Amino acid sequence: MKLILLSLAFLCTFPLGAQQVIGFEDRVPEGFTSPDRKSLSLSNRYYKEGKKSLEWNFGPGSVMNVALDAPLALNNKTEATHGITLWIYNEKSQPDSLRFEFLDAEGKVSYWFTYRLQSPGWRACWIGFKSMRGDKADKSITSYRIVAPNRKGRVFFDRWKFPEKAMNLRTTPDMQIDYNSLAVGRDLWHWCRVWEWEQYEYDIPRPAKLTEQQRRDLKTIEERLNEALTPPAASAVAAAVKKAVATYAKADIYPSGSGFTGAPLLAPDELHRDKGELSWNDLEAMLAGFAYDAYCNKSYEAESNYFAVWEYAIDQGFAYGSGMGTNHHYGYQIRKIYTTAWLMRKTILKSSRRDDILKTLLFWSALQETRLPCAEIRDEMLDSWNTLLQPKLIAAMMIPDECGRVQALRGLSRWVSGSVNCTPGTIGGIKVDGTTFHHGGFYPAYTTGALATVSDYIAMTGGTEFVPSLEARRLLAGAFTAMCNYSNLTEWSTGLGGRHPFGGKMGGADIKAFAQLALSGDLSGQGGEFDHALAADYLRLMNGKNSPEARFFKEKDIQPAKAPQGFFVYNYGAAGIHRRADWMVTLKGFNTNVWGSEIYTKDNRYGRYQSYGSVQIMGYPSRKASGYVEEGWDWNRLPGTTTIHLPLELLDNPRTGTLMARSTENFAGTSSLEGRHGMFAMKLKEADYKNFTPDFVARKSAFCFDNRIVCLGTGISNSNAQYPTETTLFQSEYRPGKAAISVMGKEIDKPSFGAKLAGNPNCWLRDGYGNHYLVPEGLVRVQIAEQQSAKDTDKSPTKGTFASAYIVHGLAPQDAAYAYSILIQPTAGELAAAQKEPGYSILRRDRQAHIVFDRASGVTGYAAFEAVSLPEDEVVADIASETMVMRRTAEDGTLIVSVCDPDLHIKEKTYTTPEPSAPSFKTLHLRGAWSLAVPNEKVKVQSAGDVTEITVTCRHGQPVEFRLKK
Repeated sequence: MKLILLSLAFLCTFPLGAQQVIGFEDRVPEGFTSPDRKSLSLSNRYYKEGKKSLEWNFGPGSVMNVALDAPLALNNKTEATHGITLWIYNEKSQPDSLRFEFLDAEGKVSYWFTYRLQSPGWRACWIGFKSMRGDKADKSITSYRIVAPNRKGRVFFDRWKFPEKAMNLRTTPDMQIDYNSLAVGRDLWHWCRVWEWEQYEYDIPRPAKLTEQQRRDLKTIEERLNEALTPPAASAVAAAVKKAVATYAKADIYPSGSGFTGAPLLAPDELHRDKGELSWNDLEAMLAGFAYDAYCNKSYEAESNYFAVWEYAIDQGFAYGSGMGTNHHYGYQIRKIYTTAWLMRKTILKSSRRDDILKTLLFWSALQETRLPCAEIRDEMLDSWNTLLQPKLIAAMMIPDECGRVQALRGLSRWVSGSVNCTPGTIGGIKVDGTTFHHGGFYPAYTTGALATVSDYIAMTGGTEFVPSLEARRLLAGAFTAMCNYSNLTEWSTGLGGRHPFGGKMGGADIKAFAQLALSGDLSGQGGEFDHALAADYLRLMNGKNSPEARFFKEKDIQPAKAPQGFFVYNYGAAGIHRRADWMVTLKGFNTNVWGSEIYTKDNRYGRYQSYGSVQIMGYPSRKASGYVEEGWDWNRLPGTTTIHLPLELLDNPRTGTLMARSTENFAGTSSLEGRHGMFAMKLKEADYKNFTPDFVARKSAFCFDNRIVCLGTGISNSNAQYPTETTLFQSEYRPGKAAISVMGKEIDKPSFGAKLAGNPNCWLRDGYGNHYLVPEGLVRVQIAEQQSAKDTDKSPTKGTFASAYIVHGLAPQDAAYAYSILIQPTAGELAAAQKEPGYSILRRDRQAHIVFDRASGVTGYAAFEAVSLPEDEVVADIASETMVMRRTAEDGTLIVSVCDPDLHIKEKTYTTPEPSAPSFKTLHLRGAWSLAVPNEKVKVQSAGDVTEITVTCRHGQPVEFRLKK
């Protein structure tokens, strides 16, 4: 019995189809055989797990057989998910391969693949059956074998799993198995394409010799890198050195054979830190700390350790041509390897391992991608900019040959110029409206940092032939301007926060980028010394702080810009920004192409309602100053949203992974008129997931005129009879003596308060931050109360006291409605006037349309949820379904009209798609005979008698504005 148990322990053999985790610590597993019995043994010379590996001494054409206790029966589904993973140690480079063959019951090879032995050291051998060769006719595997090349030699095996039942989707092709295709088909897995890109050849010629200007340019970039990459303060250097020494001791690196023993270095997907295994961030810690110590403290021991770590890293698989099984997101863990390699570059160039280190740096920086122009369809660009653009520049500048350096820089700058482009569909990058995409959606949290890295590159190459194109710099500036528009001062709203609901903001690098872009040249095309608009934005964002750039701009008589004013449409995010004075309102929805929120298992787990029609006022320069804090926050009550008020356990992410729910409705987004006034509309429909209510629907709108917002809702229906449906007016932190609320003119400044009110024409409320709410109908609840909540990351309990007000729609409402208006930070005179006369008229509010007229501005806004006929309207006779229209009669009698279809019209509904936004055609009829006052190629006007048909070509969710004359 003991022998049987030991055999089971060694082989870890399970019933049919179960995974075998095969260890090599105690003896050669019984299922591993070879005609020459002595050819298989255990070795402690090298290992990738435990302290031993399986050594195979082979002769020409030798075979190592592996028996299965039971056949592995594949089908089309498991063929796509199953495979084999192991690591192989090869002592020196050879021009041949091992061949893995998988046999059916008759001994016929049905699947096979080859593994190149070109690289010495540990290399991953991960491949799924889907990627293997062979006729694959018989999907029942009874055994497999490894066939040696036609020579004598030896290799070592470790970390062997067969069958791997869930091959990592990011399994990475590399020099060893270049046709490993699980990841290459997805542009998303850009991390996994380094070997694919390695096959590129430059289409830019290498100069035969350099011009004097090119030598000066190289010197300029080198000096700028020297200035930018100086070591940190002495205390930070000391901390880095301490960490390097501790990690090095833990790694226990010793020479052995032609390589090393020590803690295995692995990608995070197979890492077991509890076993002392290391990953790229540990490698970064050692290389960075020893580099600082060698550079700053002139430590010979640190220099020796630095190169020892490099040799160990290359031997372990962080090397040229290696994919390490799966390498996704490695860029976040290796950046300091490059910045400190720059400090050590002269020492590296003198090292006996120079070529290996430089090849590794070049390969893992993915500089090889830039040998050709940036592909138009290239997903997740923000990741590449953020993590690998600086390594690319450093790697290029460390090429010993100056002519090769110029060739690399030319390719890199061309690639950067091409990457800063308007990308199609929902793939990563910058969109035509200035939003930036990551993970298939508008994601400011990734905008910050990524765009700044491109600006750093522009600053490094400015004034040289390698600076990115003027067009690219202008487009980048447009994305930064958009960030200005949706940030107040530097922070954006919870609705735009993605998986960082209370943490999104511009960092110092983003603010600096405004100065860097300004100094790259006058992007306005007027030939100035620098760009005045960006310089003014920079001074505003600096908020009085000083810097060399700020002093320069001030000396040039640049004044800080005012806060953005107007209404800004961002329909790639189904969002709109309404701004006056120093306050900002964010309106946010979601539809078939725009996800509502990014929910992770441990991030934003309660953020389901971020885009359920939120109308979030940031009246002060930060979320906290505006009353939005996470401690005690009721995740059900983001202002403006209509929600089912759930306990946190039901609001929590119902999935084990990421949830980015989209709607089955197309109509959600914003529009504007004259860039000043705007509107939001959406058909709300909840998705169908566990703990969701898929029949929850509503039609919502908000109309924004100066500091007035009119919010409407109709058709609010769902079958949830256990938890109430609400529309939130406000929720903000209560601050005694500073943030008192007002109910029907009565000040409330106490930590415990509750009231129910019947909406009426005199039902005025004020939040604690100067905003007033008129609720003419419905049941309203107002409260100040301590709230028990939980953090979105770890569920740890939080509490806080909040003032909130919401309209109660009750349990399982059917066709409920609401109407309320907001007066944002009014003067006493504006408030008094509004309390006498609200200043707006709700012309229609039903299933088909929401229509509002604002008397002060003279603007009428139409949200046509369905095709709608308007017999009472003096101008508009009818509007096509799912259309937003705004109009105003100008002082000269012309009619100013905007028409918007917020739908991006992307048919492919996937995580990301390169399918571009398609044009759509929206028709409305006006009473009377009209013609275009100014030609507009997007607008077709046809008059017939006393009716005029207007057909507007819409695209990218952008409003089309035009003027008509009688």
